[in-house]
Amino acid sequence: MAVSSKGVISVVTTRVLLAVFLLQSVCDFKLPTVQADLEVGYYDNTGLCSGAEEVVAAVVLAAFDADPTVTASLIRLQFHDCFVQGCDASIMENGTFTERTSPPDLTVRGYNVIDAAKAALEEFCPGSVSCADIITIAARDSIAILGGPTFPVLTGRLDGFPRGPDSPDPSDFLPGPNFTIPQATAAFENKSLSQADMVNLLGAHTVGVAQCRFFVDRLYNFLGTGRPDPDLDPTYGDYLRKICPDTTNSSDPSLNTNVALDFKSEFKWDLSYFTNVERRRGLLRIDDELGTNTATRPHFTQIGSSNLLFNKEFIDSLTKMSQIGVITDPALGNIREVCEIAIAPETISMPFQLEEEVLEAHSAI
Repeated sequence: MAVSSKGVISVVTTRVLLAVFLLQSVCDFKLPTVQADLEVGYYDNTGLCSGAEEVVAAVVLAAFDADPTVTASLIRLQFHDCFVQGCDASIMENGTFTERTSPPDLTVRGYNVIDAAKAALEEFCPGSVSCADIITIAARDSIAILGGPTFPVLTGRLDGFPRGPDSPDPSDFLPGPNFTIPQATAAFENKSLSQADMVNLLGAHTVGVAQCRFFVDRLYNFLGTGRPDPDLDPTYGDYLRKICPDTTNSSDPSLNTNVALDFKSEFKWDLSYFTNVERRRGLLRIDDELGTNTATRPHFTQIGSSNLLFNKEFIDSLTKMSQIGVITDPALGNIREVCEIAIAPETISMPFQLEEEVLEAHSAI
């Protein structure tokens, strides 16, 4: 969605009533333990930018109108941001050594929506709302747009400083689509999230897509056997093979084909993901294992039986995840003017003219 700042303001004014409706439809969920210095309604409570969340909601709604697949991408973007070095908008940074250039993040989308929301907010209240908070708000609004609950989110984060060559590698933290339950559990526990949190959060696979490259081995050569994954429903496997041909060429464009994570329900936040997994129609290996592994199956089956329970458990776990490695100390973070450009501490107080030159140089790239 390419929108100028003036265009964003127009979007905001035409969408604000719908945004307010979303925010007034807050479900009565009690948030889990909250980290100090974060709070619900931070921008309204402090007066730094009243109505900030409505602005973000309006931009997300407009983006969804233009591309219905973007909402699931925004949910995934938050996960990828928080799981590396914390919920600090480090995934937004562009350039050398950045997270978005790492293999696990090459298929992440939604950066342009966060940028558009930031541009709108800079018009309303310059230098007040962090990109890290915009990511959190946008993910929440995406869930609501797809038919899920809306709920209060914690805000008050700062954005991280620029990454360097010694910064964490996303490959070392993000669980892969072919992880086993023990591997995935370890990745979540490394971020102080339990196995139950893992099951809850992977329930987000009720929306969105995955490229053929992430599961094609299950269709033709599972674990080097030369045969399909025996746990995959044969009829579903035949359906997938019509979409994803057998290839050993990693550059084959067919591997970039998107397939719904939740068969026939990729745009609806519901329980069909759990039903599909029970029917052996989980797309990714980790999906299949959630429903078959003795460690995860009881909780997976439990939350998959009730919309209310699933939503409550998911919100609890998402709120916990949204507090990973947050920055609230001005000595450790700041508010970016452009989400792609992380600002080093020594450049924060640069003369205004020089700052404008930096931004102009960026826009010319």
